[in-house]
Amino acid sequence: MSSLETLRAALAPAGMNLVGVVAADTWDAHAPAAQQTETLLAGAKSIVVFGNGGGALWKSFVADITEHTEHLCEELHPLDAFVRRSVKRADAALGEIRRRWFYSAATETIHLDFRKLGWLAGLGSRSRLGLLIHPTYGPWIGLRAACFLDAPWPSDDGLVPDLCDGCPAPCVKSCPGRAFPDGRWDVDSCSGFKRASDTCRSSCAAREACPLGREHRYPDLAVAYHNHRATGRSALAASIGIAPGADRFQGVGPHWDDWRKRVGIRAKESGT
Repeated sequence: MSSLETLRAALAPAGMNLVGVVAADTWDAHAPAAQQTETLLAGAKSIVVFGNGGGALWKSFVADITEHTEHLCEELHPLDAFVRRSVKRADAALGEIRRRWFYSAATETIHLDFRKLGWLAGLGSRSRLGLLIHPTYGPWIGLRAACFLDAPWPSDDGLVPDLCDGCPAPCVKSCPGRAFPDGRWDVDSCSGFKRASDTCRSSCAAREACPLGREHRYPDLAVAYHNHRATGRSALAASIGIAPGADRFQGVGPHWDDWRKRVGIRAKESGT
């Protein structure tokens, strides 16, 4: 079994069931200087990208915090912490290969454009939603981690065709915040509406309207958790029997502005 197959098998129990590989020179042709391989891992030859499709990651995460409630109660961002623990265990599969891991969490100090990484790795196509969408899972995917490797792993062939092409765009019509002023998601319109209204507190109507992958929609608790971390986290804690007040953090609310400052996103780039 190759190192890639071993790594894939090691992360599968955590629900990270999407894997793609990008050649280093392909990434460098699309990345800004500060994020090119020479800066992040000199000599890197490949980048492997991991994500989840559907509710597999959430199911594994809930099983973990049900057994180890401290993983929820003692972590500021418990799902991100679960991903890190899972990667740390799986990392042994890489042996002596020189590598460096990066994560998509909002608290990271180095923010890679995971949408671009996933696109180049063949994990989905760009969309009007501003999300990467997958041929099977639609918008119900999450990109979680990427490993820069000093090893020439075979890269995935070809980009996923534009899955929005020919679609009547129910996402645009369904958005109560009118966050698609030019037919593509705009971060300023979306975040402004979320600050002014609770309409999108528990779900995103635009994401829900996408016709792709509806059977792979995240569980309701996962949707609530991702859309409004404070109320979603409280509901998650209650669902696994954690007493009120036992969770040290009581949920973390929306962090749109902080996230935008960290990743340097601009409104005109938000729908790419």
